[in-house]
Amino acid sequence: MTIEDAHAEFIAELHRLHDGLDRLSYYEFLGLRPGCDYVAVREAFHARAQVYHPDRFVFVAGEALGRDAYDVYKRMTEAYNVLCDPELRAAYDDARVRGHARLSEVARARRLGADERQVANGFARIYLRSARRKLERDDVVGAWIDVQLGLVLETAPPLLAVLDEIRRHPRAAAEIGVPR
Repeated sequence: MTIEDAHAEFIAELHRLHDGLDRLSYYEFLGLRPGCDYVAVREAFHARAQVYHPDRFVFVAGEALGRDAYDVYKRMTEAYNVLCDPELRAAYDDARVRGHARLSEVARARRLGADERQVANGFARIYLRSARRKLERDDVVGAWIDVQLGLVLETAPPLLAVLDEIRRHPRAAAEIGVPR
């Protein structure tokens, strides 16, 4: 394949992705199959980000091509953010079954509380939320497991606070063997 052929193939793929902004799924934007794991999502995004990053087009392409690359890169970033967050990914997969190519902006714009902003690791934050929900339902064991998983990822004050709350729970000693 000549350089000209490779360039033409790249431009055609960029136009295909740009033309599909409203209909292609996040999986298609990243070249993935549904059900792939986090590592595959991360690797696909980083590989494509190197190819489609808009900064690559500043001096070598026309303005229209640069705008198309920006739009495609922005959608790839959106796809990466949704597919790497287990809660957003589950919501997206439900929306996709209903025929939506994207997760709504409202669903993507989940705001973090002040204590959640203290947890830097996204997965630790998910375990924090899950532990709180389980503790509200008096699922002491499930909450304890989630807090422990979150603490393996990051020792953050909000996770430690929930752990203290679990230890003070009336059933903590009986269910998880933690003295009050």
